[in-house]
Amino acid sequence: MMKFTRIPVTTFKELIQNAGIIVDSFVPATGTIGNLLCATSGGLNFDDDITFVDFGEDIDNCKKNTKELKKIDSRTSKISGTGLTISTGFLKVLMAAADIDPLDDTHVIPRSELEAGDFHDLWWIGDYSDKNGVRHGGFVAVHLKDALSTGGFHIKSSDKNKGQFTFEFTAHSSIEDQEDEPYDVYIQAGTDEGDGYRMSVLSVAGTSVGYTAITTEQTAGSGESYVYQTGADLNVPGEGTTLVGTAWTAWDGDDEIESDAGLDIVVAIVDASHKAVHAGKTIVAVKES
Repeated sequence: MMKFTRIPVTTFKELIQNAGIIVDSFVPATGTIGNLLCATSGGLNFDDDITFVDFGEDIDNCKKNTKELKKIDSRTSKISGTGLTISTGFLKVLMAAADIDPLDDTHVIPRSELEAGDFHDLWWIGDYSDKNGVRHGGFVAVHLKDALSTGGFHIKSSDKNKGQFTFEFTAHSSIEDQEDEPYDVYIQAGTDEGDGYRMSVLSVAGTSVGYTAITTEQTAGSGESYVYQTGADLNVPGEGTTLVGTAWTAWDGDDEIESDAGLDIVVAIVDASHKAVHAGKTIVAVKES
């Protein structure tokens, strides 16, 4: 092999893969995504075009592009692509300045003036690294702040094919925080999935008679909460199971729980849709009289 014909040994661990998605919210610490805006075709583009000013270009005897005299004038940061699916909510965003008719939610009405509510944070998120599992997959996430649809609203239909619409969202700064740049980026390598669903649950005697103190290996993240149930011969619910109804009791992760000694207790962490993301069980120990 030639000396300079090679690639970094970390190449596969540092690739961005697939087209990615565009969503209205994202929590990098937990990997929790919000609503997907639309299905897309042809991939998505992020561009940060920077305009520079060279204060030395008109100074006699000064070389152009002298670094000490170079300043950033502005950034134009955009996400663009081609969408295939549309809803009234996304149409309102695409039209930049528009409202959904309060008397008819199928009717979207454009207006001639921008309002503060027309600016929305948006995220492009793509798979990253050699580990891309559903729980601990790596990602690159570009966060557009106060994005506004600046590409207009266009629909292109064709015979025996899907309709398409191009979109372009531009991030904006604010006079309320003039030092803040209009976008930022997160890069997180993935980790092994392992058996990350099942968590350890520990029960010890509480401080009051008939109560147990519970601790869990995992803690609830943003948008997540705890539920539990007690009984005999309980099974741990499968990942993604919806845990609602009288069998499940909400828990704050801290308060002691009243129970009978020797029963099973199953504790689960659920997401905002009440679907189990972690669960485990143990035998209840309580303070005796």
